[in-house]
Order: sequence, then C-alpha cells, then structure tokens
Amino acid sequence: MVQDQAYYSKGYKKEVSNTHAWRTVDNAVPFIIPVIKPNFKVLDVGCGPGTITVDIGANYLTEGGSVIGVEPTQQVLDSAEAHKKKYAEEHNKNLDNILFQTGSIYELPFEDNTFDLVHAHQVVVHLQDPIAGLKELRRVTKPGGFVCVKDSDLESSIVYPEEYQLIQDYYVTKAKSSGCTDPKAGRRLRWKAIQAGYESGNIKTSVSNWLLGDDPNMKHRLNSLIIPRAESGADDLYPDDLEKSKKARSEYIELLKKFADDENASRVVTNYDIVYQK
Repeated sequence: MVQDQAYYSKGYKKEVSNTHAWRTVDNAVPFIIPVIKPNFKVLDVGCGPGTITVDIGANYLTEGGSVIGVEPTQQVLDSAEAHKKKYAEEHNKNLDNILFQTGSIYELPFEDNTFDLVHAHQVVVHLQDPIAGLKELRRVTKPGGFVCVKDSDLESSIVYPEEYQLIQDYYVTKAKSSGCTDPKAGRRLRWKAIQAGYESGNIKTSVSNWLLGDDPNMKHRLNSLIIPRAESGADDLYPDDLEKSKKARSEYIELLKKFADDENASRVVTNYDIVYQK
C-alpha cells in the first residue's frame, strides 16, 4: 500500500518544510505563467509551506480566481496558513481567495472536472505510485484546463569544481535511500504522464535549471535552510549504518559551507516541466 505522505515517512520536521519556503512562481514555476488566467480556479497539490500557493492567489488570480492548496500532513498546512497570514499583513491584502485543506494526491477530495489549472511542483518525484497521482491530477482538471507538473532530475545535476561532487552525490544517495524519491524523475515525467492517460499530443515538455553560482547571498540563504535540515537527521543516507550516515552528513555540511564561500563554485539542478491541456 502506498503512503499518502511518503516524503515525511519518518515524521514531520519543520527543518524539512523550511527548505521549500523560498519558492515562488517566478523562481520555481514560471512555466505556468503563460497558461494561468486571473479568473482561474487553481489547485496546488502538495503545496508544502504555501509560498507558491500564496503567490499564485495574491498576484496571479486578481479577477475572481481562487486557489486551494492541498497537503496530507496537518503540520505542513499549519505552516502554509501562517505564511498566508504573514503575507496578508505585510502586503495589506485580503487573501480570502486562498484556501488550504488536507487531502491526498491519490484521492483528491474534489469532483471530476473541477479546476482550470492543477499544479504539482516537486511532488510526483516523491510518489511511490506516480502514475496514480498523475491520473488524479488529470481527473479533477476541467476539459480544456491545464495540468502543470515540475520534477527535478537529480542525476542530471552538475556541481563544479569537482571537489564539491560529494554535494551532488549526497542528493542522489538520499533519493535512492528514501524509498520514494526518483532520482531520474524529470526525464521520466513525460513517460509517466502518458502512462497515466495523458494524450501525448497535448503535452508540452520543457527543461529548466536552478543555478547556484553568481549570487553568494543566495548560496548562504539556501545554506541557512539546508544545513539545519541535515543537522536535524531528517535524511539518513545509510539507514542501516548510522555511523556512516553521521560521517556523510558531517562531510556534506562542511562542504556546503565551503561551497557558499567559493566564488568559483556553482551547481545546476535540472528540472523537467510539463504543461498538459486536457
């Protein structure tokens, strides 16, 4: 039996959720901008701490549109609600068009053909049954509506100089040991969608990258999120050998600090995006 929340199979940790809280439409999912309209009814599946969801509702659904963020874990939804409240106060905005509720991607609590746009960012990559999840995204999308999905391809990512290869290896090993994360998810995304019943002629595939290199402030900002996650022990690379996991974690953290201070160092994370029109 698949888990609704395999990503938090060891229990919720705020340090993990926080590593997703820097994401916005512009820096994470700009590929949805050409298709979203200000009056759309949007579903954000696996919304995490809600930063993308709130950005969509506050800045892109300005003419009667609405967005619902769905997560199976209440603690994650609590952080999303807190972000929504803080954003509304800081920007003096009424965000009544943004709602968060519990729900599983495997059994979304909505009727068929409900939403104009259904979105999942770095979610399918972590599913034990990605085909079933993609079928549900399609089911709740209106005819003529859009399913927009983005997944990273960890094995395609690059780090340089080579002395930082351990950073790349850490991510891939962590994915393989998780029991749910697919390190080749990006390149497989179109194939998975077709297996889920998406007509191939209605799928537009693109590739995008996250680059860490030019902006030292961004390197340090991400370290301020990633290092506490590693220190929390949320990701054990070698579940059957805790000492080996501890040693790998320590080496990884020290290398992250060196990477952030090295003006020569860069890392590229490759992502695949699909926009499917039903």
